[in-house]
Amino acid sequence: MTDEQTTWLTYLQVTAHTRPFLLKCYERLDSKKAKEHAYYNAERFIYGIKLGEEYLTSAVHTPLSVQPLLYYYSLTHFLKSCLLTVDPGYPATAKVLAHGLSTRKRKKMHYRFLEDDVRIQPNGLFPYAAKHLFHQDIEAKKLSMDELLRPLSFMEPIYSLKGKAKADAKFPELLAQFAILYNLSMLVRYEGEWWGEMEQLRDREDYVFIIHFLQYAPKQIPSLISAWLKDQNTASME
Repeated sequence: MTDEQTTWLTYLQVTAHTRPFLLKCYERLDSKKAKEHAYYNAERFIYGIKLGEEYLTSAVHTPLSVQPLLYYYSLTHFLKSCLLTVDPGYPATAKVLAHGLSTRKRKKMHYRFLEDDVRIQPNGLFPYAAKHLFHQDIEAKKLSMDELLRPLSFMEPIYSLKGKAKADAKFPELLAQFAILYNLSMLVRYEGEWWGEMEQLRDREDYVFIIHFLQYAPKQIPSLISAWLKDQNTASME
């Protein structure tokens, strides 16, 4: 992660840079304890970024069977660091530490990943990040993997081969990828037989969509997080 798109992840890994950055974020929030929060949250922020990068690096060098779990943890830690820039008291309650998503653990016969869905929960990281990072209040509803995958620009080549046009995005890309990785991580954890057969037999259409998505994850995750942090810094200077 050394290209220009991830510059902010590198820049904000020392307290000499992170504290002034957080101070500007908290002053923008009109926090009366901006300086105090910036001082104490700097190391927490850096630790989240560091864990995000370590999980990401580990995922790249680990077998496919556990990659989704590591990518999911990577994005989780990155998002928690982002939340510290807009909520100096995060996490205020245990409720916000939950996934914020749920899915059916036991899949139906003839299960297809693209037709599977996740349900947004009222509490947890997903709705909390949607509200505080992207100013979106999300009502509880189901989202299919196809709805989340098809709008992603890097998925367009795969969909075009199936004759399917790109769809409009319902969520910011970071949230879409979080939900997809959550569901993939649940498959790894609870549907080992299905995952193993998909990986070994490669007789399911789902395989190419999942592999294509995971191949782009180590590029997309840090790039999107870095871009969000850059935008946050720009907003704090206005």
